[in-house]
Amino acid sequence: MLSGCATRYVAGDVDKPGSGDGIGDVVAFETAADFNAKPPLCLGVLPLTLGKPEFGPADDVRKALHAHLAPSGIALVPLQKIDALTVKFGDEAQNLRTVAIGSGCDTLLSGEVTERSSRFWGVYSEVRLGASLRMTRVSTGQVIWRGKHTAVVRGGGMPLDVISAIGGVVAAGANVREEQLTRTTHDVARRLVASIPNLKYASDRDLVAPAAAPVPASGGAAPSVHAFISGVEQHPMPQLEGELLEALDGQNWPEPQDRIVIADFLLQKSPRSSRAMQELGIARLRLGEPDAALGMSKKALEIAPQNAELHFLQGRAYLQLDRPAEAVRAFVQSAATAPQPSANYFTAMGVAYNQLGSYDRAVAALAKSLQLESGRPYVHLQIGVAYAGIGDDEAAAQALRQGVLLSLADGDYRTASKAMRTLKSMGLESQLTAEDLEALDKRIAILAPT
Repeated sequence: MLSGCATRYVAGDVDKPGSGDGIGDVVAFETAADFNAKPPLCLGVLPLTLGKPEFGPADDVRKALHAHLAPSGIALVPLQKIDALTVKFGDEAQNLRTVAIGSGCDTLLSGEVTERSSRFWGVYSEVRLGASLRMTRVSTGQVIWRGKHTAVVRGGGMPLDVISAIGGVVAAGANVREEQLTRTTHDVARRLVASIPNLKYASDRDLVAPAAAPVPASGGAAPSVHAFISGVEQHPMPQLEGELLEALDGQNWPEPQDRIVIADFLLQKSPRSSRAMQELGIARLRLGEPDAALGMSKKALEIAPQNAELHFLQGRAYLQLDRPAEAVRAFVQSAATAPQPSANYFTAMGVAYNQLGSYDRAVAALAKSLQLESGRPYVHLQIGVAYAGIGDDEAAAQALRQGVLLSLADGDYRTASKAMRTLKSMGLESQLTAEDLEALDKRIAILAPT
């Protein structure tokens, strides 16, 4: 079975021949100086055009773009409002001005679907979808960001024998099902959104329930991690291993750089320590090095294939590498191998399904997370996005409202305002009373930093 490669984001001239094309792993984008000097406070996605009539429809790509922008927290103009303001097949410049005036949002996205095809060759299939976008600051007429990407999902492969040939036909056929077409649409949208500066669908820190604050050591400040290593390095094994594991279990050295020092030393003394590899992977992920985290998780899983936390680590690395289909498989494995699965596994699984556009599965996974641990605002935000994706506006609005309320109870302005902006950007205000909306807005405003 073939699948996509890790996505590469390349800043430069999107008009350069070959940019964003080829094997489907490159997202080409360019950002104007005016974007960085004055980042957009809101966005609206206008109807997309078609490079050729056979590339239609374009509305699925537009809706996917809106869905992946919503959880980023930026204020979005609801699609319904934009549709009411635009003239179908009308002049783009005029539509931009009309929407900007009517919505009060000066930064708008427009563009076209540049490619769409599904091919089937018996034991091999390929689904391709491309789009080119531009963000315009309407008041000046300047394009402040552009992005271009063609996503490719492949299935099947060259058969090695009769049995593998049969398997290849099944894999290739499955690849062109509606699910794969949906996945390709969301791959394009998610990756283009990720190339817009300061927007990110899911932060890794949101996938894990907040840890308790570190408790200061009773004997005063802890020594430096290097002083600790110097003090124990001459101890015999297994005493030394026990002391290193105790240090990793404790709270004296919570920073990823310190944990790398301890885990590296443990790995030197015990080369098959899956715990050391796990700690190294988690620390690398925290430092924004998902490739290193993925490599370490794979090594650890060769030693401890039934370790649910290692599968979870691998899935988190895949998610940060923009490989949500592989992340889903890892999260499913983590839930299957754990005697008592953590709510975190199902949260991450739901986020990955949301990224793939598999909203019904996202609802199921996130509902299980809330069954295990009901008080996390981030999970309510994600399940709200999933409910909106399956067309259940009432459930979506109630989930996002609950996310707002929980965030307000925690005094968390960032998450409360993000959940409220998501609710409004999806056009869900009508699902709540005007009084309720006003009360929530007032409570969020009280928390706003001065």
